[in-house]
Amino acid sequence: MRRFPKLALSLALVLSLGIVGTVGCSSGSSDETDSAAAATESTEKEEDVVLTDDDVTEFDADEQDAEEEDEVEIEDEDESEAEAEETKHVGADGVGFVDIPASWTDFKDVEGGTDLQWCDGTPYTIVTLNVIDLSQVLSEEERADFTIETALNNIAAHLLEEGMDKESLAGAHVTLAGRDAVQIYGMYPEGSVLVVWLVEDDAGNYRYVSAEGTTDTIMDAVSIVENSYAL
Repeated sequence: MRRFPKLALSLALVLSLGIVGTVGCSSGSSDETDSAAAATESTEKEEDVVLTDDDVTEFDADEQDAEEEDEVEIEDEDESEAEAEETKHVGADGVGFVDIPASWTDFKDVEGGTDLQWCDGTPYTIVTLNVIDLSQVLSEEERADFTIETALNNIAAHLLEEGMDKESLAGAHVTLAGRDAVQIYGMYPEGSVLVVWLVEDDAGNYRYVSAEGTTDTIMDAVSIVENSYAL
């Protein structure tokens, strides 16, 4: 697998699911598991907790590196071409929807699971949607003590177990689709990056949304989520 340089952001690094040994948009990684299941896995490791009520750090898709700020502006014809790029509305009721470039394709991880995923034709730039239906995995008593922060921290613990760089992991309270949401982000040693959002829907379930990419493409995937995700 190609090795990517570490991402230089002014706030925190972004979290990634390692896509190891992949071809095209299919994944052959045995480490990647269903996001909904990972969210409900319990952990008693205090060091794995990454989000508290005091967390206010937010991953900003508009944040630019110093080098990027010094770049020459894109010429008008390039901007017009980008604006003219066709998109398609994808997703499912109860899971959510996003608008992705028409050139992107859907795929299914070889490990299975219920994730809905789309990629840009490479195994590195991916948007994933799912839903954590708590009524299917927790008893009423367990549900009473389960919060959206618990789900997010369980996902973080799972990713740390997969080998994610602990120093890069950070949590945030953010807004997605006009609703309060929580988020984690960071980086794996090989340099691929991931941002994960959880937002509660009207049924009391948690919608799972993630954007994966390289240091060069992560902002493209994040922008898709932030600009078009709808419940």
